[in-house]
Amino acid sequence: MAREVILGIDFGTSCTSAGALVGDRVELVQDNGDSVVPSVVYVPERGAIEVGRRAMMRQLTDPSGVVRSVKRVLGLLPDSPLVRRYASSVAFPVETKGDKVILKLRTGDAAPEQLAAAVITRVRELAEQRFGAMIKKAVMTLSAAPSEGYRAALMRAARIAHLEVLEMVPEPIAGALALGIHAESVERRVLVCDFGGGTFDVSAVIQNGMKFTPVSTFADPYLGGDDFDEAIAEGLAGVIARKTGFDMHRDSVRWTELVFRCESAKRQLSTQTEIPLQMRDAYIHQGRTHNMEVSLDRPWIEACWGELLSRSEAVIDETLRRAGWTADQVDRAALIGGTSMIPAFRAMVGSKVGPDKVMLSDQADVSVAIGATLLTARFSREHRNVPMYTTPY
Repeated sequence: MAREVILGIDFGTSCTSAGALVGDRVELVQDNGDSVVPSVVYVPERGAIEVGRRAMMRQLTDPSGVVRSVKRVLGLLPDSPLVRRYASSVAFPVETKGDKVILKLRTGDAAPEQLAAAVITRVRELAEQRFGAMIKKAVMTLSAAPSEGYRAALMRAARIAHLEVLEMVPEPIAGALALGIHAESVERRVLVCDFGGGTFDVSAVIQNGMKFTPVSTFADPYLGGDDFDEAIAEGLAGVIARKTGFDMHRDSVRWTELVFRCESAKRQLSTQTEIPLQMRDAYIHQGRTHNMEVSLDRPWIEACWGELLSRSEAVIDETLRRAGWTADQVDRAALIGGTSMIPAFRAMVGSKVGPDKVMLSDQADVSVAIGATLLTARFSREHRNVPMYTTPY
């Protein structure tokens, strides 16, 4: 009899990741060798939709057919200001029908959960290829303070993707578990900073051995790695505009490629202090196209990020205020999510709580999926000693 595979899934704003337990080991789903699947859907004029990395690359040639960051409107009511903000940032109309948000795509109307389901389906299919089994069940993660509408919409998306959700786990709890924090039988105050591609969530959590209890949460739903990419791009576009008068925003394909290259630069500058950035035919000056060849260093990009880092610090301060904690009362600061790998962010957190208290995994971008996968063990006969948590939702 084939073994049952249960997925642990972290459905993210910019990327989704998932894994399964193979023995006592977490094995992550792969998309062309990468352990994160872009939460991107491409809707062509004709033919089948594309999801993931291939869909993301379509932004360079056909950006109007690409749907990104649908998590930002999942489960929201039409009168939410976040819906209006999302509508102003995408290349297709966003309308409302009764109490529903509708995306007006080339092939017709679609609800946000249908786009979310397309991403989850892609992850399930990749998992079935990797693990050689039909997969029907999953443990999924929820943002730090989800609305009932979001929870219900995510459940609908999972059902459309032919998955039964066994449990919904708070993302900060899952991420903390991935760091192995439950291995120490202690009582302490933990600050979990979940900095993803689209949102920044902070939770104050009391750990008592293998039991975790959230005390307070606060989030900025429009602060994430995507914003850091765009801030670098804005800085470079400003330099070009001042020198040549060319506005890179006028060409959506050029602008999209610039943001792509800035995302790659951001990742490299997490481990290096200076890197080259090159882009062919980047701008037009005096009737001729010119390549961009610049050298980026950490001080320059961190200057571009000043406002974003200040906003992230404000989210941490508000979470501490709601918990009634001071920064020096924090015993551990667990940093999860790909954006938490930015050195300037780590330094800011360390300056608040003490650098020796900061915990960061070299797999920060998939920490939440790893934690969710660990918690699938509670539904397996082979595993018994798994962490527990309480939650207000």
